[in-house]
Amino acid sequence: MPLQSNAWFLPRRTTNGGTCVETKFTDDAVHVRNNLRPDAGTAVFTHEEWAVFVAGVKDGDYDL
Repeated sequence: MPLQSNAWFLPRRTTNGGTCVETKFTDDAVHVRNNLRPDAGTAVFTHEEWAVFVAGVKDGDYDL
């Protein structure tokens, strides 16, 4: 969880301003967008959906 809610943040592993996702946590949802094209749209997930996604990433469900 970020130090501040309702604020966009980049992953800690972001380097050189490359294309990454920005994430923002609010009381009701988790918002995700492209940091280089924030006007292109935002995906919105419930906290429960985000928790399932993060657990899947940690378990290797999305490894190529």
